[in-house]
Amino acid sequence: MNRRKKNWLLVLIYTIMILLCFGIVMVVDHLDTTDRDGKETSGSPYEESSDGPEQEQSTDDKEHITPETETGGRMTEPERKKEIRKRQPDKPAAGDETEEETEEYKPPVIVVASDVHYYSPELTDYGEAFEKMEKRDDGKLVHYIPQLMDAFTAEMEELKPSAVILSGDLTLNGEKAGHEALAQKLEILEEKGVKVLVIPGNHDINNYFSASYFGKEKKGADIVDPNGFYDIYRRFGYDQARSRDEDSLSYVYELDEKNWLLMLDSAQYEPLNKVGGRIKEETLAWMKEQLEEARELGITVIPVAHHNLLKESILYPTDCTLENSQNVISLLESYRIPLYISGHLHLQRTKKHKPEPGVSGEAYHISEVVADSFAISPCRYGILKWTEDERLVYTTKETDVERWAKGAGISDKNLLQFKEYGTKFLIEVVSSQVSERIKNLPDEQVEKMAELYGDINRAYCEGIPVDAKEIRSEEAFRLWERNLPDSRMFDEIGIILKDTGNDHNTWECELQKKE
Repeated sequence: MNRRKKNWLLVLIYTIMILLCFGIVMVVDHLDTTDRDGKETSGSPYEESSDGPEQEQSTDDKEHITPETETGGRMTEPERKKEIRKRQPDKPAAGDETEEETEEYKPPVIVVASDVHYYSPELTDYGEAFEKMEKRDDGKLVHYIPQLMDAFTAEMEELKPSAVILSGDLTLNGEKAGHEALAQKLEILEEKGVKVLVIPGNHDINNYFSASYFGKEKKGADIVDPNGFYDIYRRFGYDQARSRDEDSLSYVYELDEKNWLLMLDSAQYEPLNKVGGRIKEETLAWMKEQLEEARELGITVIPVAHHNLLKESILYPTDCTLENSQNVISLLESYRIPLYISGHLHLQRTKKHKPEPGVSGEAYHISEVVADSFAISPCRYGILKWTEDERLVYTTKETDVERWAKGAGISDKNLLQFKEYGTKFLIEVVSSQVSERIKNLPDEQVEKMAELYGDINRAYCEGIPVDAKEIRSEEAFRLWERNLPDSRMFDEIGIILKDTGNDHNTWECELQKKE
């Protein structure tokens, strides 16, 4: 009996041991199955997902944050992310960051060269007819514009701006050969790593003043229509545009992730070109779409056009400001656009829009910078910089033709002494035109009067202040006052003196904070 009890006891012990082993196997198998199910539902290990970093954080969350942690229960999503950030290691010390981590946003810099008025050497022998045209012009250095562009290209290669803008009047009078020759110069500039953007001006399309000059003869030259303009310049902004207007040669260029350039075609050339400018109604509608999208994305937009937005000059009251400027101002100000850039006037100007006299200077209204003609001494371009402290700053810089000429081994004395030559040329052209209009006075007096007009006209074009009191005290002014007090030219002198009280070569503003 005792032996039988002993056998039953052994059987019971073995049975319990077998059941325990079987139970352990079942538990292990269950855990393995759960792990496999979790991996299968998360997708293939070779499948990429935009949520990859989130999944890695969730894994860390499972390992380090559980309902049994100090939170005492299930976390909300914001609480979970906050806890993960708290548990992440400290940021590396300076110098230990990776290249991607240390790369910071660099504000853009753009260069504006307006009214280049390029003229192809293929169209002239620089003879009598050409010289006659140049002396009757407004002082443009047409003879040396190809060399000017070469000097400009060399400077841009050094400066490396985010973009170079040519804001209309690319050619002297719309000559097709001039457009093609300029495009070749711009291609060289892009090959040096500088992006170029262009828009047309009133001289560029369907301009039947286009001409060639050989010997004593002036002859008509081939011109371009809007399609021809696009074909020549499509690589300079149009084919890289974020958006293009179907009704004009306007487009949007994405300067960087924070800034767009609204390149506006303000010229009127259908069926023939006009001096004055206007933004088409269809283009205004397109502009509104672009500005609305930019506002939604928090983008700063800078419009660039050829014609002026504001009334910038008392001396030139017609054909400079957009015919529908009030509509354009209203649209741009409704989106709080800080700055509008233009050319056309051949004067360096800066101005803030004031709809009514007495409006506070601190109140928001759009400003305008007018770039003077690159083709007229001192042959300057504008530089617009976005600063680290959220400001826009505009300055001007004279192209250093002399340095370029020396470096290129050029022997032409005019290029080697270009600043002196350009100033003298401008004053002589304007003075000679004034002299021709003064009759019945001694040559000595005419020379003094014409030189005074030329001097103050140069200052007016450059946008530099003139001391009106000092000018009025000079002998040449008294000669004007005594001999031609009722003449149109003397009135122009008075207008210039009234309109040259400020320096227009610098401008800045604080950018509006994006919501």
